[in-house]
Amino acid sequence: MRFSPSTQVVRQRLLPVPGEVLVHVGDRVRPNDVVAQAPLGGRLLAVDLAEALGISVESVSRRLLVSEGESVAEGAPLAAVQRLWVRRVVPSPVAGTVQGLVDGRLLLRQEPEVLRLCAYLPGEVIELYPHRGVAIRGVGSLIRGIWGCGEEGQGNLMMTASSPADALTLEKVSLRYRGMILAGGILEDARVLLRARRFRIRGLILGSILPGLRGLCETYRLPVVVTEGVGRIPLAGPIFELLRAQQGKLAVISGAERDGRGIPEVIVPLADEGKASSLMVVRPVEVGARVRLARPPYVGVIGQVAALPGTPQETLIGTRADGAEVRLGDGRRVFVPYVNMELLE
Repeated sequence: MRFSPSTQVVRQRLLPVPGEVLVHVGDRVRPNDVVAQAPLGGRLLAVDLAEALGISVESVSRRLLVSEGESVAEGAPLAAVQRLWVRRVVPSPVAGTVQGLVDGRLLLRQEPEVLRLCAYLPGEVIELYPHRGVAIRGVGSLIRGIWGCGEEGQGNLMMTASSPADALTLEKVSLRYRGMILAGGILEDARVLLRARRFRIRGLILGSILPGLRGLCETYRLPVVVTEGVGRIPLAGPIFELLRAQQGKLAVISGAERDGRGIPEVIVPLADEGKASSLMVVRPVEVGARVRLARPPYVGVIGQVAALPGTPQETLIGTRADGAEVRLGDGRRVFVPYVNMELLE
């Protein structure tokens, strides 16, 4: 299903590491409500003091201003050297704890953090996964893209195009749209992305995007959902009408799930659950799952997931993407990006 004016949607919200679930079955949640949290160990960072001070590795230990086990604040001096009237100091790039000195590099362990998992989908908590997360059911207009980037965002939906083939131009991205999700036809101008980030636009919904802009989108981490493809392809008429009909309403957008296995999507939550026309449950892709392939050269082919590579793989068109190895009916195993498959019940 590429889009639906009204559908029930279930989303699993799972922590990457064990933690604590903060809600209960039956609770109503909003997009920014924290439903689970988990402690994360601080990242280990190596600061090259020898290079920063311009001294030999052997002499770094004599220039240290901190000791192993000591807690330091961000910006605190770690080491210094005096040359004539000039004193060169290396500040700590982060707050953390000194772990030791190895080959002229000072090891710092950043302070532990707490990962907070938000609901994303407004609705009702229908299932708990102890120490990992929840399943949330909501109702809304749903649009699924074929390509996306960025993480998750929310904001009021604003249609900037008067027709499906209109381009999203620089003049259409103004400061008055700050905090909103903008929908346009075709993205051709890289300056639009820069302005959208500067004005804190919460996301972009596009029919298509020029090939050279995809890398820039990924760099900016702005949530972007492309519904039709790469090039100059207008928004599909029904999707254009659906977006225009929902203008001004709160929407949530996801360019890519945290684990890289989701499908880019936009959901405009609806209040009346009784009018939902269908039920769509999105589950993680797992080994053994049956999938339908949705892009050439395997359009409509049914296969079974044989393996889940942990890193992006090369596709048939030369790009790299997250996906799965799928075993076809004739026994062949092919790599298919997650965005090019549909999970079957």
